[in-house]
Amino acid sequence: MRVEKASPRRAAAPVPAPRRTSPRSTGRITATREAEAPAAIDPNTLAAQLLAAPPTTPDPAPFDGGVPFATDTEEIVAGWAKRLLYSDVRQLAHAIDTGQDITVEYIATSGNQTVRTLSGLVLDPPYLEAWCHLREAERVFTLSRIHSVMSVMPE
Repeated sequence: MRVEKASPRRAAAPVPAPRRTSPRSTGRITATREAEAPAAIDPNTLAAQLLAAPPTTPDPAPFDGGVPFATDTEEIVAGWAKRLLYSDVRQLAHAIDTGQDITVEYIATSGNQTVRTLSGLVLDPPYLEAWCHLREAERVFTLSRIHSVMSVMPE
């Protein structure tokens, strides 16, 4: 007898805009509030603030004997996205929790490396459902195939 795992359902294209879903009993984690638009910051002021800040070292990752995870989302993402650095885990978890857009380096099942900007993030372990700006459609991403995380640069 052969048992096959059902593949995740995907939305049919075209989908007009990223949707905001409410938490369901399926264990999904969604943004609990709309992200506030960041205020415009003068790059020179920001550079001066960064240069004036005291040098700090990051806390070691929880799995390296460091402080515990800051949120449940961090712990879930770290458990499934084993290739990510702890700083990337924190950044991705923060984007999921706050509803912020994020850019990820992703290795597709074909082995091709792509860079995708995502919004409307919904965590459904071991997957991340999101609106993909490259494909202009909802997509499902396997957390273990995410290799790095970057902030979305304002235009």
